[in-house]
Amino acid sequence: MSVKKELVVYPDDRITIPSTDVRKFDETLFEVIDMMKEIMEENGAEGLAAIQTGYPYNIVLVKDSNGSILELINPRILNSEGSVSKKEKTLYYPDIEIEIPRYETIKLVYEDRHGKQHHMEASGDLARIIQRKIDYTFGGTFLSKVSKEQREAVEKALAKNGLVPEMELCPPTSKRVYFLSVSDKILFFMFLTLFAKLFNISEQTLSSLYRFDKIGVVVVIILMFGYFIFGRWEAKKYSSCTSCQIGNMLGSMAKRIVAAIAIGAGAYLFLGS
Repeated sequence: MSVKKELVVYPDDRITIPSTDVRKFDETLFEVIDMMKEIMEENGAEGLAAIQTGYPYNIVLVKDSNGSILELINPRILNSEGSVSKKEKTLYYPDIEIEIPRYETIKLVYEDRHGKQHHMEASGDLARIIQRKIDYTFGGTFLSKVSKEQREAVEKALAKNGLVPEMELCPPTSKRVYFLSVSDKILFFMFLTLFAKLFNISEQTLSSLYRFDKIGVVVVIILMFGYFIFGRWEAKKYSSCTSCQIGNMLGSMAKRIVAAIAIGAGAYLFLGS
């Protein structure tokens, strides 16, 4: 395998790929580690995860207080203590610095390049760097640790520098409309039952229609809550989804819930009595 030297930077979404544990401690592993060290030295980095170079391996390199590079293969945090917030920056987000909360002290287990297992305890800046790099192995960045407002502020700052992420566009037709379609059909049939007494229909049939209307009210309300939940999921998934705004969805929900309750009340008066 020929190891390619590359630094993954925003908005390259390969950074979100979860890393797999290293199983073969061979020459390919050594080449990836040496390549990562070169990138660290060239960029003056305190640490680096393999996925930041395009390789989804559970490998983390960090500099200790003496400037030596620690090779952490398949690292796992076993215990953590304390909490401290400090400004951080990373090669993935150029020229961005943001305050991130971290554990003050961590205990972890890892393997070296030969597959031998080790334990260590880290605190202070070393603990912070290790935690930040382990975040990458799970497909996250330090923006996963902040609020939505802070994340959006960082993305705006990056956009000003010409770094704009690819947006997943909202599809022209949403599966959300199925909730509305089913609700509208139920409401239509419920409305028709209100005129049942105009025809020569037995009391047993009227009772069955009234039961249908009562169930229909409950089903429509459940469908509307499902519609809202699905809509909020779409709003998070699709950055450009203007139809996913809460106001639009609440309006559609309210009309159908009010209609269901009104028809249910009518059914009680015309069919239930």
